[in-house]
Amino acid sequence: MLGAWIFLTLGITAGSYWAYYELGWGGWWFWDPVENASLMPWLAATALLHSVAVLGARNALKAWTMMLAVIAFSMSMVGTFLVRSGILTSVHAFAVDPTRGAFILALLGIYVTAAFGIFAVRAANLREGAPFEPVSREAGIVVNNLLLTVILGIVFIGTLYPLSAEALTGEKMSVGAPYFNSVAGPLAILLGVLLAVGPLLSWRQERRPIARKLAIPSLFAATALVIALLAMPQASLLAKAGLALAAGLLPATIIPLIGRNPLRTPLTIWGMAIAHLGAAVSIGGMAADTAFTTEKLTAAAPGDTVDVGPWLVKFESVSPVAGPNWTAVEAELRASRGGGVHVLKPQSRYFTDPPTETNEAAIQTLLSGQLYTVLGKSDAEGRYQLRLWWKPLVTLIWFGGFLIALGGLLALLGHARRSWRRRAFR
Repeated sequence: MLGAWIFLTLGITAGSYWAYYELGWGGWWFWDPVENASLMPWLAATALLHSVAVLGARNALKAWTMMLAVIAFSMSMVGTFLVRSGILTSVHAFAVDPTRGAFILALLGIYVTAAFGIFAVRAANLREGAPFEPVSREAGIVVNNLLLTVILGIVFIGTLYPLSAEALTGEKMSVGAPYFNSVAGPLAILLGVLLAVGPLLSWRQERRPIARKLAIPSLFAATALVIALLAMPQASLLAKAGLALAAGLLPATIIPLIGRNPLRTPLTIWGMAIAHLGAAVSIGGMAADTAFTTEKLTAAAPGDTVDVGPWLVKFESVSPVAGPNWTAVEAELRASRGGGVHVLKPQSRYFTDPPTETNEAAIQTLLSGQLYTVLGKSDAEGRYQLRLWWKPLVTLIWFGGFLIALGGLLALLGHARRSWRRRAFR
C-alpha cells in the first residue's frame, strides 16, 4: 500500500507540473475530471495509510481499514474507466474507444460488487482491539479519515455528476473550481489543523495537557494570520488561512522529533515527520500562489516594455522557428529586476498532424518564485498577446509533493528493515 501511495503521490506531483508548464494557462490544478480521477484514490489511500497505523499499533479499526482498502481500489478502477473509456474530452485522457470503456466498466462492476459483497458478509466477524479515548492519536486518525472521506465524496460527486446528468438528460454541464474550492477548501484547512494536532497526541489516551504541546504551533499560526490580515487585505480568506496553517504546521512536524536520538529514531517516525513537513510546504506554496500572484495580460509589439509585479519585461523580437513536426512563432523577452536580466523565449506552436495549436510557456525559476510568460496570437497591427505571471514561492507546491513521497519512502524502508530484522533474529 505504501509503495502504491508513493508512486501515486509522485505521479500527481509530476502531472501537476506538466499541466502547469506545458499547457500555458498558468495554473497548477484545474480540477479537470482526469486530475480528480488521480486525486480520488490518493485521498482514499491516504486515509487507508493512517488507518493501517492504528490497526498495526492497537489492532483497532479493522472493518474501517478494510472498507478503505476496497474504496481505494474502487477509485483506482473509476480513474482507469474515466481516462481510458473515451467518456471524457480532456488533454489528460488517453483513449476514445467505447468498447474498451464498456469492458473496463464491466470489470469495475464485478470487482467492486464482489469486494463489497465479501465485506458485507465478513465484516460482522471482525473483532476490534482495545478501545481508546476521544482525546488520543487513534481518535485523531479517525477524524482525519472522516475528513478525507468527505473530501473524497465531494470530489467524486463534482466529477461524476456532470457525466451522469449528460447521460440522463443529454445536456452538457460542468462543475468547476468555484465548487471544489468553496466546498472542499475549508475541509482541507480543518484537515491541515488535524495534521498538526494528531502526531502530538498519545496513543490510547492523552494524559498531558494538549494545549501546552500546541503552544508553539499556535503562536506561529496566529502570527502568520495577523500578518496576512494586515498586509494582504485583498487576498482571499482561504489563502490567509492556508498561510497561517503552513506556518503552524512547520513547528508541529518538528516537535515529535525533539528529545529523540536522530540515529536511533525509527525511519517510520522520520517518514511521518518529513511527509507532514511536505504537506506544510505544499500548503504554503498553494496559499502563496493564491495570495501573491500578479498577472498581466496585454497586447505588445517588439520594443514595448511591460511590468508585472517587480519585473520589467521588454519585448525584444519575434522570429519563426521550426521543429520536427511543428512550426512556431518565438518571442524573445528580456526580464529585469534589481539589475539582473533573464532571457525568455515563449512560443506559439502549430502542429500539422493532427492540426493543433499550443503555447509553449517560458519560465524563469528563482528561489523566490517563477516568472511565467506565454505568447499568444498576433493582431492586424502586428501586436502579440502577452500573458505574464509573477508567482512568488509557487515552486514550494511541487517541492512539498516530493517531500511527501520521500516521507513515504522512508516509512516503507523502515517497515522493510523491521521485517528483515524480525526474520533474521527469529
